[in-house]
Amino acid sequence: MKHLFLIFIFLISISSCRAKEENQTETEEYTLVTYNVENLFDADGKSVFDDYKTTDRDGNDQYTNEDVLTKIQNAIQVLMEYNEGKGPDILVLVELESDFTINGEVTYADAGDFLGRFSFTTLEKMLGEDFDEIIADLPSEWLLLKGMVDAGMWNYQIEVGESAKDEYGHPSSVQKTAVFSRFPILKEKTQVHPLVRARPILETWIDVDGNELVVFANHWKSGASSWEMEQVRIQNAEVLRARLDELITADPISDFVLAGDFNSDYNQKERYEFDKTALDDVLGTEDTQNLWFNYPINDRGSDTYRGYWGTLMQLIISNSLTDDSGLSYVNGSFERGDFGFNTFSSSGEPKRWSSTFNGSGYSDHLPVSMKFRKSDGLEVSTNLMSNSAEEWNPIPVTYSLPTDFLTASEFATGDPTTNPDFFNEYFYLSGSVTDNYDFVVNGRTYDVYAPSFRLNDILNEVKGSGTQIKFYGRFSQFRGNWQFVVEDPSFIEILE
Repeated sequence: MKHLFLIFIFLISISSCRAKEENQTETEEYTLVTYNVENLFDADGKSVFDDYKTTDRDGNDQYTNEDVLTKIQNAIQVLMEYNEGKGPDILVLVELESDFTINGEVTYADAGDFLGRFSFTTLEKMLGEDFDEIIADLPSEWLLLKGMVDAGMWNYQIEVGESAKDEYGHPSSVQKTAVFSRFPILKEKTQVHPLVRARPILETWIDVDGNELVVFANHWKSGASSWEMEQVRIQNAEVLRARLDELITADPISDFVLAGDFNSDYNQKERYEFDKTALDDVLGTEDTQNLWFNYPINDRGSDTYRGYWGTLMQLIISNSLTDDSGLSYVNGSFERGDFGFNTFSSSGEPKRWSSTFNGSGYSDHLPVSMKFRKSDGLEVSTNLMSNSAEEWNPIPVTYSLPTDFLTASEFATGDPTTNPDFFNEYFYLSGSVTDNYDFVVNGRTYDVYAPSFRLNDILNEVKGSGTQIKFYGRFSQFRGNWQFVVEDPSFIEILE
């Protein structure tokens, strides 16, 4: 009997271990993404920014319905990289256009109501053959949601960080933030916090499997390197800091995520040597952790400025997301969204948006993401900081020869300036150099932009001489003029 009892205990022990292993495997992980979509404007043809008006000053087509469709489809292509095409579980968007043309007659109770109204059609038809005044009046977040559902993504709930209206009924801020969630949004707790000279902070409460997660969508004042703008961001941070203090006082283990474009680097104080910074000195780090510290130090960058990588897009989590209660951050899950198609093969820089032709590109920022799950005590990280900010060195954008490029024979087919397939693509071409350092290719003169070096340092001896060169250049346009972007001296070869 004693042996039978021991065998029984042994079998129970094995069963318990297996159950524990199964629980470990079955713990579902969720994805939160924040993405600056670089001015996703609607289709009403009215814009505070000239670049997003239907036509330019000369009456040429500019930001048309076709551009809106392309921009939304390209944003969706990026977002479908998460959850096997279903999209992020929670999405924090930055730089959606504030709607200046809401007429007050067309309203929808929620995302489901809106989608039901347009269930008979597609976004492509809405911006094409079905386009009318009602569709023109739709804000950009509804258009994006419709495109996402058409593509088979989650059917999200939406909250928007609308700014206050002025005396004419127009929003005080050109852009706004939004939170898309496939989990229920607790609307009675969700609120908007106005800021000085910046987009308001959207505080969204989300019910994640019975656990409350507070997501703050931020878009602070721009000009990261400007001391004057830092003073405005200090006010932005003070508003957020005061609200966090209220939350923590009410519930010291409340779970929250600060997401968005802070227009500050994660190490703002070290990078610009300001005496006082919004991120480090006001927002602080005692009760939060910046997830850039959970990423390899030499790879930190979501955007570029003057030849260096920056970290304006950020995810900052409460310390409570690293304990064993409520929700927990999955250690090591922070990522930047370089998917190949949304970056240039020569540098990894984001392919920013352009309205040339019917639109191309994605955004001047890469999305950043994190994973979280219900706490189970299996993995607890009390401190995610892998190094101090003082260990950081500026990370320059480095260039290597493009891995994908078109040839001279392809460039010579027809007028290259009328071919949308050529825009922002690399070519390997032959030509000569004018006295003004323009390039002559196939008898036509093009401007040249060199972002990382001076052309006269390389081409001074051959300018105006007719000497042939070979070069790798990205075919682009600036202020209506066609140009080649030549990113590195190694992209040019002077022929004997």
